[in-house]
Amino acid sequence: MSIFEHMRRNNSRELLFFEEQKLALKAIIAIDSIVLGPANASTKLFNYASEDDAIADALDIAYFNSLRAALLHRSLGGGSIVLMGVPEVKNEIYFRALGIFLNRWNGKLFMTKSKGVSYSDLNFVRRESEFLLGLDEKHNGLGQIYGTRARGMIWGLRAAAKEKFDNNSLKGLRVVVHGIGDLGSELVKELIAEGAEITICDRIYDRIKVVQDKVRNIKIVRPEDVYKEPCDLFLSCATEKLMRAEDILDLQCKILTGSTNQILQTPEDDELLNQKNIMYLPGYIINGGDIIQLSNELEGYGKEKVESELSDIYYNTLDLIQEARKSGKNIRTLAIEKSEEYVRNVESIKLLK
Repeated sequence: MSIFEHMRRNNSRELLFFEEQKLALKAIIAIDSIVLGPANASTKLFNYASEDDAIADALDIAYFNSLRAALLHRSLGGGSIVLMGVPEVKNEIYFRALGIFLNRWNGKLFMTKSKGVSYSDLNFVRRESEFLLGLDEKHNGLGQIYGTRARGMIWGLRAAAKEKFDNNSLKGLRVVVHGIGDLGSELVKELIAEGAEITICDRIYDRIKVVQDKVRNIKIVRPEDVYKEPCDLFLSCATEKLMRAEDILDLQCKILTGSTNQILQTPEDDELLNQKNIMYLPGYIINGGDIIQLSNELEGYGKEKVESELSDIYYNTLDLIQEARKSGKNIRTLAIEKSEEYVRNVESIKLLK
């Protein structure tokens, strides 16, 4: 697929490539939109099979960052920085070079943490650039974003439970968490506090062992059996586009959602879920707790404001569910329409300046 064909999939605005051969630094920067504010560029280091895969991922991450911010009416645009390589390429100079590149954007692009990038890595970038968000508290940030994102998801899950079970409590509900990495493990902690009955699954045993050491008597299922596990909520926190049509046929849940933006391999497979009377909430509807934190950090507000605004995810999710039911539209389509409408409205008033 050509670069411009990639960009047309999501109507993305800009795609850049940056390389410093001496440092094995190969970066792809995607800008989806800066209408609402500076681009929140989630930065991911991954050993992609091909440049084509890396470009597609960069554009998708940027698009969903835009979509998540628009749904929550936040003053952030959507961007991404994809770093092609293995963890061994990382060092201080590698990230300081990336910081120098960030400065070229002069505040229109802010780097944030994602898979493969640590808080120590961000601190190296910080030596050269001020254009970072999502820093830990000891470096004047608002704390680690995964915890905030998990707490925001709890609000979204309460809204789904309110509509499906007429009770916004998660206590006693059977919940499967598929994928217990940085975010999934935080979500497990929050679900325990809510009193949910939790089953976990991950292909990496070390992750399961960490949870087992902290939580006694937690149920574990094998990856090949996870979709068949009877539950009230199935939370996909693993790889994007992992769930195939045949997996949907195996599902025994009442609500499907999670942290991944694209749970289904083919978006149109949500009709199969509808036929099984499974409520489907794409991850981007409920996983915006980090967007709330980052936007507040950008504007100079503190943690108390962030925590008080996580409930926005509850009301936003509930409104989408109820409007979808009344209009006959699926929630995925409605969420995209709402986000695009908000961006158009903001864009129109900015023309008044």
